[in-house]
Amino acid sequence: MALMALTTAGFAQIPFPVKIDTSWSVKTVWMPKSPLTYQTLFVGGTDTVQTTATYGNNAGNTLAKQWHDFIGFTPETDPVKIAAGELGWVTVNHEMTIKNDRIGDGGGMTVFKLKRKTGNELEIVPMTTNDGRNGKFINIDFVNTVGETGMNCGGIVGVDGRIWTAEEWMQNSNSALSNNGNNFRDTADFIIGTTAPAGFPGFNGRTIKRFQNLNWFVEVDPKQGKAIRKQYNWGRAGWEGGVIMSDNKTVYLFDDNTPGLLGKFVATTAGDFTAGQLYVHKAGAPNNWITIENNLDTLIALRTVALRRGATMYTRLEWGAINNNTGKIYVTETGNDNPGTAFRNGAAAAGTIPPHLVEAYKKRYQEINNTTFPFSDAVAADSVRNGAFRDFYGRVLEIDPTTGIVRTFLEGGPFSFSSTSTGVASYPNIHFSNPDGLNFAYIGNKTYMFVQEDLNGRTWNRMPAEYQNGTQTICEGFLLDMSIANPTFNDLIRITACAPGAEITGGIFLDSKTMLANSQHPDGANTFPYNNSLTYAISGWDGIKTALDEYALNKNTNAFSAYPNPVSNELTLNKVTDVAVYDMKGNRVKVLRDVEKVNCSDLTPGMYFLMNTEGQKIKIIVE
Repeated sequence: MALMALTTAGFAQIPFPVKIDTSWSVKTVWMPKSPLTYQTLFVGGTDTVQTTATYGNNAGNTLAKQWHDFIGFTPETDPVKIAAGELGWVTVNHEMTIKNDRIGDGGGMTVFKLKRKTGNELEIVPMTTNDGRNGKFINIDFVNTVGETGMNCGGIVGVDGRIWTAEEWMQNSNSALSNNGNNFRDTADFIIGTTAPAGFPGFNGRTIKRFQNLNWFVEVDPKQGKAIRKQYNWGRAGWEGGVIMSDNKTVYLFDDNTPGLLGKFVATTAGDFTAGQLYVHKAGAPNNWITIENNLDTLIALRTVALRRGATMYTRLEWGAINNNTGKIYVTETGNDNPGTAFRNGAAAAGTIPPHLVEAYKKRYQEINNTTFPFSDAVAADSVRNGAFRDFYGRVLEIDPTTGIVRTFLEGGPFSFSSTSTGVASYPNIHFSNPDGLNFAYIGNKTYMFVQEDLNGRTWNRMPAEYQNGTQTICEGFLLDMSIANPTFNDLIRITACAPGAEITGGIFLDSKTMLANSQHPDGANTFPYNNSLTYAISGWDGIKTALDEYALNKNTNAFSAYPNPVSNELTLNKVTDVAVYDMKGNRVKVLRDVEKVNCSDLTPGMYFLMNTEGQKIKIIVE
């Protein structure tokens, strides 16, 4: 993982948004400077996790699995420990599915406890569990509680710090699950409720196929390092993420499929998710939801059942979060290059095309044809189903819990008219593609969305041409000021970008000071430890509030402005424009076309004027 420079020693040195530069190293990490501090916490394949007795092996330890994805956080509640600086328990999913004699076959999950030492420095506090394990990193035991777990991707952090992991890896047969014994060796039937202490009311004693015991949400106990139960009554699907509302009863569930489902579960009693009612979203149905009966056979086949009943179809729903100020839910829809194929085959033929994809198709039609779509929305929906809309970029959706209406909040893009990606020199200053991770940050009196890319495609300008070879996938992380009405991708503030091969995942703010994130499956050629999946912290966000506010002020004003001023290296304009640089004698020393950045490092220190295409001038000082 190579973080692009988050320089923060005074506002004059903070380059928001961070620029992607083809000359930077891909082998290591570029450290942020004060007041932001970078710290590696947990490295897959290197750090040792404490394990239970598993598959006939004694309790002991082994190397942690790789492919870190979701990050959960359970705050400490003991006042004495809080006073001592202990923050709480961090849980990290492992999306890699391989056999492992000590951790368990399939995916996995690791937990560790954080303490703040002095300033921004964090330390990992050794844990002791009731089963006698002691160490900095504890493997969460699935094998001896709920049966193995699958590809652990996203998850849920409950309002009281409870943690659920999502087993996204959808398998439809034991042979696929086994992969010739490389993923799962045990393919015997599974009996629910026989692996104490786990079980599920109403379903205990039921026999299911081994592959059917995957692709559920699974509640885990971070403090004791063990799974509690698979959440059978939430249904079986390619769940990637979810949100539990403040009532501690209502759960929104996101299916990473095309077509993907939007689910909702409402518990009978707050905090008890073993009883309640499951729904699936269907735009236009009463209250925009359809009811799913609490029958295990139905729940196992949830996707087929829901689609046959006309469920709304999405293009890969992934992570979601709630804006605590408004109560609205936001979820990433990563997109799919050809959703029409999936929308018209099998059970999906009865599914509903979502209104927001109809609008996205009409907008794309207008961009391509330079005229509005001339037919009805029903015709537009048929066009989407028949493959006329390619959802290259994805978007962030907004869910209104009161009405059940889902709308586009932030569309990806900008759309490219060519499948061939351009080079960095002509690449859009801000480009937003295939969002995945999503969370919120509350910095000062502002609310920011933190959204992370998962670049599933490289064509159609989803990545600059220079990054097309080998494993050179570049994923970016952005902040979005939620006070902006009707935001576009141009309002995003780039704060970080990955080294080739990695995804930025799991972004979560522990408090106003510290953010955690994962670097997942980076290029193996990177310098150690950045050739491994790792979990890292960036602290000091409480000291960066002024910089974010000033960036927003400069970017959104109608006047022509630039910062930092004085400048020693790179100048950021508040809008994309043509610009000319003049010295104090009126000599034109530089002309740039369609830029938001001006490199001043080659200018002799002194005073200059910038003039844009509207004739607006500003004075700058080069140091």
